[in-house]
Amino acid sequence: MADATPTPTATLTLTTNPTVNPPTNPTVKSGSSPAPGPGPGLSPGSEPEIWRESARDLPVIGRPDVLVVGAGSAGVAAALASARRGADTWLIEKLSHVGGLAGFGLINLLLTLDDGEGEQVVAGICQEFVDRLDSQGAAQHPGRGDWGSTDPRQIEQWRKWGLIWGAPPEAVRYSVAFEPESFINVAYDLLEAAGVRLRLHTGCAAASSVDGHIDTVIVESKAGREAIQPSVVVDTTGDGDVFTHAGADAEAVTVYPYQWFRMGGVGDLGLGDGSDVGKTYFRTTDAGRVLVPWGGPGFAPFRVDPLDPDDLTRAEIECRRAVMAEVARIKQHTPGFSESWLDDIAKQIGITESRRLVGDYVLQKDDDKQTFHDSIARTGHWTKRGVVYDIPYRCLTSPVVDNLLTAGRCISTSRFVHQATKEIPAAMATGEASGAAAVAALDRGGQVHDVDVAALRRDLAASGAMVAGDDHPKT
Repeated sequence: MADATPTPTATLTLTTNPTVNPPTNPTVKSGSSPAPGPGPGLSPGSEPEIWRESARDLPVIGRPDVLVVGAGSAGVAAALASARRGADTWLIEKLSHVGGLAGFGLINLLLTLDDGEGEQVVAGICQEFVDRLDSQGAAQHPGRGDWGSTDPRQIEQWRKWGLIWGAPPEAVRYSVAFEPESFINVAYDLLEAAGVRLRLHTGCAAASSVDGHIDTVIVESKAGREAIQPSVVVDTTGDGDVFTHAGADAEAVTVYPYQWFRMGGVGDLGLGDGSDVGKTYFRTTDAGRVLVPWGGPGFAPFRVDPLDPDDLTRAEIECRRAVMAEVARIKQHTPGFSESWLDDIAKQIGITESRRLVGDYVLQKDDDKQTFHDSIARTGHWTKRGVVYDIPYRCLTSPVVDNLLTAGRCISTSRFVHQATKEIPAAMATGEASGAAAVAALDRGGQVHDVDVAALRRDLAASGAMVAGDDHPKT
């Protein structure tokens, strides 16, 4: 999760083609090994020396129909939707696991599948995950009959699970607390059953775009640099890595990081109304374990540039130190925690916003409850009741790249709307839509702008997704 309200002092920049502009008079070196760097005395903003990499041939390791880059919750949903429709689908991920922040990020809350007033607005593959988790005893959520309830006792019950957010008036939401390891296992099972070609430890290093068409994605791993030549690319990196390499425009911001953690061996959860459960920590599906949602404004020591590896490294170190101090404080001052221990810290730092695509349409705050002829997904807002956004297909496409779709937190929205569309259920909904759209584009030479969106909406609705408030598309 991230700030419920965007902070007006955040740095906002417009990024275009990522080609690095060299200094006016750079020192250019060529060869097979890098020249010495500028040294530790390089002042901030100074230009480094330039080293020109020698040209080389790369092996083409595949030509899939659809390449999904990034195996977070959006990428998993996109790959499933594509493969289940018969496309040869590859899914690559730079980390060692799928699920993104829903897994090793310990953001194990689905906020939210409803509108805050009792109506479900996200289903499809996200609901399939909930059903699987339910069958394993790895999820907790209110029953359908309780959605929208304003009963203070029910609200307090579900607050203890981390499922109630936002200012009053409050209501019970269809949100879900789940076990992250189980989420990852469900993802692996479904991807295997669908026939997705999954490759971990492999990141996108570059993309070659000719006349607005991505012909090659360069990946890098322990096997070196390799080339993949897909018909359609789906960017679910969260950071818009592929669409940036391809020359699409984006907005980018600095953010406060999160580093959620879990405590085990908690002797007394203090479930009374005066306890901290539901305030500074949440119940989990495991007895004696709680989730502490640490980070964000007021907790994280500074904003970070999510696109700067040095800034991210500093955040990893400083946030971990702050978490250890918080663990010590909790053990000393919180009833029931004196014999507890640190169970685990999120292995993926909580960056919930970086680049956002400037797509064919930018979804705005005032689009709440607007109907779009090309709506392909919906989402509520986890802190605001009655707020619902229909998400147009045009938020997944770029005006300058013809065989690219995006999904998840980097789709084309304003910062305000991003607070809703970045959440896991919404990310899975746009992921599912992008995977289905990628397959539809295959019959049109990979041209995503030529997709029959009315047929796409019918296809998604038939598979259980909610594209405009119910199971039947509205026109």
